[in-house]
Amino acid sequence: MMKRNVLLVMLIAAVMVLAACGGSDKKEDTTTKAPETTTKEAAEEGFYFQKGDVKIVMNEPAKAVIEALGEYKSTYEAPSCAFDGTDIVYAYAGYEVLAYAVDGEEKISGVVLRDDTVETPEGICIGSDREAVAKAYGEVTADAGSVTFTKGNCDLLIIFTDDKVSSIQYIAK
Repeated sequence: MMKRNVLLVMLIAAVMVLAACGGSDKKEDTTTKAPETTTKEAAEEGFYFQKGDVKIVMNEPAKAVIEALGEYKSTYEAPSCAFDGTDIVYAYAGYEVLAYAVDGEEKISGVVLRDDTVETPEGICIGSDREAVAKAYGEVTADAGSVTFTKGNCDLLIIFTDDKVSSIQYIAK
């Protein structure tokens, strides 16, 4: 079962990367920038993952987060297919922190929960049932294979296998 979950999460991550590489005909307007926010303000506006006292907020600087989390098990980098820059993955016990680097600065782009040793601030982990997810976040269609909740600058993707959570992913918008 654990190998199946790991394989499923790896497959989902690969699909997300390939989808990002597919590109889009839409041109993003880069002439205006959102105002800078503090991590506290950003956490209040959107979903975030918390490990101990460390809040991991999407699109916030990664350096202080990575330092505060302590030693990671492994890391790897790859050229980003979504933008000019590099994607970085920091693997910790039970979860991964994803970052992107542009012009020498890393920012948080996502978090993937890998097993039931970690949970969302709302108490959802790998293995939680649909009812718990609905109670924590809102309506979940009975036969949906996945559901995405959006809050602030973060999408929270929850994937179900046999009516149990098999993947939880925070994705920066």
